[in-house]
Amino acid sequence: MEQLWFAVACTSPRHELKVRDDARRYGLSSFVPLKYEVKKVKGREQRMLVPAITKLIFVKGTLDEVQDYIANAHYVVYIQRSTFSKHKAFLTVPTQAMEDFIAVTEHHEEHVTYFNPQEIRLNVGDQIRIKGGLYDGREGIIMRIKGKRNRHLVVQIPGILIAAIEMSPNMIEMSDAEKSQRPSKNIDKDKRALFDLAHRLLFEIPDKYQNENEYYLLLSELKRTQARLTTFKGYTSATEAELALPLYMASVKLDTGIETAESRLRKAISALKDSSLLKVRCQLYLAILSHDEALLKQLQALFDIWRKSPLSPNRRTLIDEYSHLTS
Repeated sequence: MEQLWFAVACTSPRHELKVRDDARRYGLSSFVPLKYEVKKVKGREQRMLVPAITKLIFVKGTLDEVQDYIANAHYVVYIQRSTFSKHKAFLTVPTQAMEDFIAVTEHHEEHVTYFNPQEIRLNVGDQIRIKGGLYDGREGIIMRIKGKRNRHLVVQIPGILIAAIEMSPNMIEMSDAEKSQRPSKNIDKDKRALFDLAHRLLFEIPDKYQNENEYYLLLSELKRTQARLTTFKGYTSATEAELALPLYMASVKLDTGIETAESRLRKAISALKDSSLLKVRCQLYLAILSHDEALLKQLQALFDIWRKSPLSPNRRTLIDEYSHLTS
């Protein structure tokens, strides 16, 4: 089984470091990001290292290893589950992102500033790689932080925590990821994934959850998947529409390149036959996301005609989709 970084929660806000050390004694890699705070101890102010996130520890291992540790831990701990996943999947952090974060923050707590994901727009700035020094080979984003004089290297535990550390300009080079985004190796899989991610973010997550950690994980994955597909074109009118629709949905959610994506989708729609159910589906999402009331009324009239005769499974699915999106 693959080793992953799992987000493990403890029931007490003062046991994070004890759980970290307990997991390490058990033979697992474990990490708690730390920051300095001034606290009063016996009436005197003292500068102390404390966990940057309360009740949260990151533990690396296979799922079986982490579950076995939890069953034998000396503290009450559990693996955090996905807030939005229908299958209640465990919340994990990509290995490279976790390792970059640890490398930058582990021994330099005095020089690190922590932020919540909603405090910094990570799409501002250039993706860079550090050359030489303590952070050699690590990747992140270089940007100017509000209230700070110099530029900082910004790394993140996706959707959970962001750290910024001042960085000398002569140690920075553009990363391969920034120079050239790797295209998709499985277009069909990625376009389905992009549609599902965009649909969840646009229509399935209530507003009150849009500051949750996992919401930012989904946004980050949406952006990566979109980038893998942007260079492709469909060989037929149908395959082009199947690509153009999720790319448009992603652009709307990410609020970038919307006009270009909408123009591409409209062009793809015009190439489809009027009898095509794919055309109707593309029109449905276009009408809702672009607030095209005329097109939406046209679709409503079409669905009313369909309802007057026995519905095929595919037509019924489209009508159900329309009802869900407009409810």
